[in-house]
Amino acid sequence: MRVVLDTSVLITALRSSTGAAAENLRLVLLKELTILMDYKLVCEYRDVALRAEHLIASSKTAEETTLLLDVLEALAEPVPIVVRHIPLSQDANDDMVLEVAINGHADAIVTNNTKHFREPAKRFRLKVLTPADLLREFRLRR
Repeated sequence: MRVVLDTSVLITALRSSTGAAAENLRLVLLKELTILMDYKLVCEYRDVALRAEHLIASSKTAEETTLLLDVLEALAEPVPIVVRHIPLSQDANDDMVLEVAINGHADAIVTNNTKHFREPAKRFRLKVLTPADLLREFRLRR
């Protein structure tokens, strides 16, 4: 499956090694899921993940978090944003995720905030899944 992880899912996974978001991240690291990214999304991940409150909550150092982000970036399929459709939502960060999903032909956007993505994603026939929904769908496809 080709997925775009909303920043909230990445942060949830970093802050807790248990739960659906952490399992989503493990599946990416095991190359069971293909994560899609562009430069702006990578920058967003780094900016948010390296905030002091998230480092403290995750019990990870900035170096450990940076290394994990480097690995994710290396595993990711880079997505050039060829066609822009913005504004799609009321939040520019949501638009950034939607643009990667649309241009990268994602199977799904994975987010903890499905209500903000559902309406604009519907226009492009994109699935919007929670981390738990993604795990259920992943298991069904196997």
